[in-house]
Amino acid sequence: MTLQPTQIQRLPDAISVQWNDGHQSEYSYQLLRQKCPCARCQSEKSDKNPLRLLPTDPLSKNLTLVDIQLVGRYAIRLVWADGHKTGIYTFDFLRSL
Repeated sequence: MTLQPTQIQRLPDAISVQWNDGHQSEYSYQLLRQKCPCARCQSEKSDKNPLRLLPTDPLSKNLTLVDIQLVGRYAIRLVWADGHKTGIYTFDFLRSL
């Protein structure tokens, strides 16, 4: 059986996902932003620049989720109020969090 959400609900500070195997998951906005799989976020996490004095930490901003978009039959894209929208969370990746 291919893992698929049957329902995705946006909550005030998290999303709730009901899966087709009966499991229900809840993911905080902070966790989702911290684990963002987009190239830019991954690059920032791996950047070990010792000269960076002030980290550009998206978690220090007010996390407001604007939209949840389905990407084909395999993922969702989260759109944040600060304009960030390039993270595509595959269902397998999301379930592993």
